[in-house]
Amino acid sequence: MKRRLVLAVPALLLSAACGLGEALADYPTEPVEVGTADLVGVWAGYESSARYDLRADGTFEATGVPVSQLGTFFEDSGRLGPFHGHGHWRLGTMAQSSPQTSRDAVLDFDELLDADNSRIERRGDVHLNAATPTDAPDHVLILTTTHDWFQRLP
Repeated sequence: MKRRLVLAVPALLLSAACGLGEALADYPTEPVEVGTADLVGVWAGYESSARYDLRADGTFEATGVPVSQLGTFFEDSGRLGPFHGHGHWRLGTMAQSSPQTSRDAVLDFDELLDADNSRIERRGDVHLNAATPTDAPDHVLILTTTHDWFQRLP
């Protein structure tokens, strides 16, 4: 009986954390117009361990990038990650499917490495959409992907 309880508690905590993450991922946001200066900084994922360091010179470094943030990359490569690498980023065009005030940062990898540091030849890219939570004071800027959201580290 005691052993079942010890095993059940971590499972319960994990399922609660996943539910909280899903609730926050669905938190109502509004798209926001941004410039490149608004996106410079280190951004940390909530659902993943991904970190993106977007620099003013248009370069970036990334660590802990899950395969889900690389679009169809898994289908093309079969690799699971997490990945790390560096490249160039730019302010994307306004998204067709989003309201016209929405902008995104497009990160194009110059080098992408798997967890074992093996080089990935067919690299993906990452799109981070700028948004602000509707109930946030001072219109805090966050970046979102399909499976995660990011906050700027101080």
